[in-house]
Amino acid sequence: MNILMDELPYTVTIAGHTVPINTDYRTGIYFEQCLADETLDDDEKLNEILLLYFGEGIGPLITDWETVTEAINAVMWFYRCGADESVLAASESTNSGKDPPFSYEYDGGYIYSAFVEAYHIDLTEKRLHWWQFRALFLALPEDVEFSKIIGYRTMEIPAKMSKEKKRFYQRMKKIHKLPDPPDRVRLEKDLEAILAKGGDISQLIK
Repeated sequence: MNILMDELPYTVTIAGHTVPINTDYRTGIYFEQCLADETLDDDEKLNEILLLYFGEGIGPLITDWETVTEAINAVMWFYRCGADESVLAASESTNSGKDPPFSYEYDGGYIYSAFVEAYHIDLTEKRLHWWQFRALFLALPEDVEFSKIIGYRTMEIPAKMSKEKKRFYQRMKKIHKLPDPPDRVRLEKDLEAILAKGGDISQLIK
């Protein structure tokens, strides 16, 4: 899908039914946090994801594992902003199109200030659609502090750089190092593995 040509989605199809999906950008962040939460078992993660995006109203549609898989796949399609999986796979194989090292939780203040500075959007007041948020997030200009921090984290310090500059960039890397860098590709693969394994739907939507 093309955000310039197509209408933003507010529903998905599950078991032949058109189902409203929670589009708020915060839901996408909660989704990532849920996947990374090691205190939740597989059923708890699936249950939390379904409730996050569809609420308890999805319960009557969850009649078998095939429906669970269809619902979670709809979530993944939405989370990926409608990107085709083959395109994503090609991007991953060339190391392009991947998110840089950041954490919505750890970098929350920097991301908030970046949106205010670049777009005059107060994320505490604005209810952006996830696809809008992601498009703006990926296009943040280089001169905002958050983009500079990403640059510090990802840059390779050349051997020929002056000692003074080396010390500066090494210090910046240390200051802005993520305590536990999220691997979003791995988290998605973990979710796919949970679906492939199957489970007891009686444990879902409780």
